[in-house]
Amino acid sequence: MNSQLEFLLALFRRYPLAVVCSVVALLSGVSAWFLAGQNQELEVVRQDRAKEGEGVFTLLVGGTSQREELAAVREAARRIEDNLVIESNLAENHFYFYKFEEQSKARIPELHPLSSPTTDPSSLYRRVPYTLKVTGSYEQVWAFLFALETGPRLVNITSFNVARRPDGIALDLSLELLGKK
Repeated sequence: MNSQLEFLLALFRRYPLAVVCSVVALLSGVSAWFLAGQNQELEVVRQDRAKEGEGVFTLLVGGTSQREELAAVREAARRIEDNLVIESNLAENHFYFYKFEEQSKARIPELHPLSSPTTDPSSLYRRVPYTLKVTGSYEQVWAFLFALETGPRLVNITSFNVARRPDGIALDLSLELLGKK
């Protein structure tokens, strides 16, 4: 073993540049092999991040429509909130019905607010019930009903009765308006 070591030392003394280059080449080969293994692991991580990035990009492209939809939902919620009745404000609530009477030329001989049913405290809105009678010609009464159904306030007709009269028809309605809590 001693002779082999002496041979290597003699070789190193005679060809120092070749030995240094060989050692550098050997170390470079080992580091290249090590880095190639890490490169494969990093490539897998890069592909995962690329997939996440494509997903985020798709979400961002769709984000514009989501923002528009959110704005539309907020606008609809604002319009609903603006058109809720306040149960204690009888004058405004009655005017709502009389406004349709004026538009449709039907008559409202009877309009009665009823007491609101007790609601659970978790509900966001209150039901404000009314009964009313509408009289007039067929076209006038149905114009009133159409205006009531398509008006800005949310109306739920709970029952109705139509009767024929000599001067037209009479419509008895029981309905609920959506009100603020």
